[in-house]
Amino acid sequence: MLSVTVYGRPRQNEAGALPERFEEALLSLRDAPRPRGLLMEEIPAPRKLAPYSAALTAETVETAGTTPIATGRFVVLYNPNGEESWGGDFRIVIQAHARIDDEVGMDPVFESAAWSWLTDGLEDSRAGYRALVGTVTRVLSETFGGLTLNDSCAHAEIRASWSPSTAQLGPHLTAWHELLLVASGHEPAPVHPLTLAGVSR
Repeated sequence: MLSVTVYGRPRQNEAGALPERFEEALLSLRDAPRPRGLLMEEIPAPRKLAPYSAALTAETVETAGTTPIATGRFVVLYNPNGEESWGGDFRIVIQAHARIDDEVGMDPVFESAAWSWLTDGLEDSRAGYRALVGTVTRVLSETFGGLTLNDSCAHAEIRASWSPSTAQLGPHLTAWHELLLVASGHEPAPVHPLTLAGVSR
């Protein structure tokens, strides 16, 4: 396993360069428009899920107190030999966590609506995919005690994974952006593409 740099040129491990197909997939992420209102950062990727991986986190600029309204993680897994359970050599794994209105959180069909945020984003971005699986979890919290009355709070968490139909992963990153923005109560509004310093086509 190795760490890769998504925004700069992917680093080599001790054994040599990254597989060309994996490097091309990472470079395709720069074609995804980055919407305003999200702060993104590369993080160490999981080391036990695939021979090669890369990961990004994002959070909304908008906060509730000091906490971002929505946060999430986007992970790219790659196995040059393919994985039977994936039906291919790539797998995308995402997570999104958002604070939601109490009224929305009480909606009996909320889970289905929240899942559609993801599927609609994949369709809107024209991200070809297969073997989509995931969960939607709704949490309603009530705080007791203290000197002041604390309001109830509702959160939603969406976890999902799917296999992209091609190594062009930009549309999949766009779908994740859209999921975070819609979960935080905003319409998606991409404004400019990611750039990868020091990398030429």
